[in-house]
Amino acid sequence: MIDFEKKGFFNIHTLLVKDDTNRSNNDNKHMYSQMMFGNTTSSMLSYLLNMNKQNLNDFKSIMFYNESNLASLINEAKEAEELLDENTIYLTKVAKKIKTQFSKVLEQRHSTRKFVYEMMDQGTFSTIVKFSFGLGSRKLVYDDLVASTRYYSSGGGLYPIDVYLYVNHVSGISKGIYKYQPYSHSLYPLNIEKIDSKNFFVGENIDIVNMNFCVFFEYSINKNFVKYGELALLNTLVELGGISHNFDLVCQSMYFTSCPIAGFNKSTIEKLLYLDGVNDHIVFTNICGKD
Repeated sequence: MIDFEKKGFFNIHTLLVKDDTNRSNNDNKHMYSQMMFGNTTSSMLSYLLNMNKQNLNDFKSIMFYNESNLASLINEAKEAEELLDENTIYLTKVAKKIKTQFSKVLEQRHSTRKFVYEMMDQGTFSTIVKFSFGLGSRKLVYDDLVASTRYYSSGGGLYPIDVYLYVNHVSGISKGIYKYQPYSHSLYPLNIEKIDSKNFFVGENIDIVNMNFCVFFEYSINKNFVKYGELALLNTLVELGGISHNFDLVCQSMYFTSCPIAGFNKSTIEKLLYLDGVNDHIVFTNICGKD
């Protein structure tokens, strides 16, 4: 039985601390209070307060995209962005059949940071990657344009998230970092000579030794800001959650487990991937292994 006299202990966000004199010893509870009273600024709160604010330029851009069907034109041309040469590694196009009942996958899904060593066969890897990040079979036809769809939703069908993979223990694929190319369902190696995976994540509770692979999600601002303006980040974060959850469920369906990780070394990974850190950002990570 909950003692409602102590409900603030369980619902700590209802407690506001009005004393702002001891600014040198603030914790998040104090910072929250000062944010609510307007005594201090927060990038997160500023974004939320202005999240759905749209200017004339936003309406003009959104209407232009919609009326000109520009998203479909961009979608149809995306295949040309992929690098297909002697270095390209094509993954198995025939996916393994997922036999696990969907309700069972939902019940059993859990996050795991410690794994046991097991080499993942390439067929399993290809299946996880395809159904998490790849193209679906459904096509959308707009006039004379054919747009491809994926296994997750994307605001305006612009797909601003690209996927990089650090492969650790997958049969037939050398350890290293690759960019996933969904149209050809392939990997393109970045040919980075020195990779210290110990610097990927914050802390020491992530089993980078035994994990099979990890995922770096890259957001390119120019891919959807031109249409959505300040609304672009919200759309992207919603999309990112869908992609990462797809990954969690597909891993579980193939009898592996995953763990979404927000504690990653952003600048370290961006430098490793040759990203500029201005237009292109690593915004989230996830790992996969056998528990």
